[in-house]
Amino acid sequence: MTEAEAPAWRRHLPDVLAHVAGRAATLDQSVHQPQDRPVHPGDDDPTGPRDLLRRLGQRNLLSLDAEPGDTGVAEVACLIELIAAECLSSAFSFWAHRMVIEYLRESGRDTPLGRLRAGLAAGTEVGSTAMAAALQEMAGMRPVPVVATPHAGGYRLDGPIRWASNLTPGAAVVLPARVGDGGGRIVAVVRVGDPGVVVAPPQRLLALNATASSSITLTGAQVDAGHVLTDDLAALVRRVRPVLLLLQTAFCLGLAGRALDEARGLIQGEGTVLVPDLEEATTRLAQAAEQARRAQHAPAAADPREITRLRYDAAQLTLAATRLEATASGGRGYATDTPANRRLREAAFLPVQSPSETQLRWELSQPATPPAGWATGAART
Repeated sequence: MTEAEAPAWRRHLPDVLAHVAGRAATLDQSVHQPQDRPVHPGDDDPTGPRDLLRRLGQRNLLSLDAEPGDTGVAEVACLIELIAAECLSSAFSFWAHRMVIEYLRESGRDTPLGRLRAGLAAGTEVGSTAMAAALQEMAGMRPVPVVATPHAGGYRLDGPIRWASNLTPGAAVVLPARVGDGGGRIVAVVRVGDPGVVVAPPQRLLALNATASSSITLTGAQVDAGHVLTDDLAALVRRVRPVLLLLQTAFCLGLAGRALDEARGLIQGEGTVLVPDLEEATTRLAQAAEQARRAQHAPAAADPREITRLRYDAAQLTLAATRLEATASGGRGYATDTPANRRLREAAFLPVQSPSETQLRWELSQPATPPAGWATGAART
């Protein structure tokens, strides 16, 4: 592709990537403090997700591949990959926010959720995806833990959300819930700071502290009908799961590629014994990137099992690539204030990020025929 043929959004890359790279070390040392209060105009945390999302929104980068008629995610995946090469915290917050835009894709423009989606695309709102339990239920693992009790004009929500990111004041959290003791399932949106929405104090993480990640307890939280996205959880998950996995794969590939580039520049002298490892990882990266590019152009047509395998392989590759960079760095790779060490710690999150390595391996161990819920949309208890 020539410079003249490049998508217009790429003109913003130098500015965006310089900003991301410039704050990577600061983000790595920060600890975000979620607060259960409404957001106010002017609220800003330079070490939290809102700063980057606002910057991306001002450049129309949050709506890449999210306009009416868009069916692929190649451009947004490319941007996530490039950001991850500089800072996984930033790429992860971007991914979580972008998934909320994806969940709300079919919301009417003049509805409460449609207006929220517009704010998310502009970067004036922050989105938090808390859909891990939905993926687990649709994979046949366990039911969603949040209970929705019908209430006048909506539902009362009670139960735990075990992990979510971008939990800044006022953030919109998309979550699944089971309706009473029956088989019904809904997906709803609540706000950080709403009554009954309590964010736990953050734990000190190995990395990604700046992603504003924690758990939430819902106790009598109210959601009106206008903030119920769907009552067909299986249909929503079937639609968004390929996008979710492909965009996660993108930040894996970005982090892995940067680690291998850095390792390549470090291997010399006795370190040349690492060349076979570098060559193998480089080949794996090229193969995974090619497979990802093909699927990004038409996620809905991609084989779900192949996408699951791709996401798993990309995470494994990233773990190997960051370890190789740290090995090639020698003692410097063990110092926590170095980029090599940061990337090693960032990659260590991938085995536990939802869908976790355990879940991916469990899914891949099952028969190729999808669970009943995937085929029929029936919710399981």
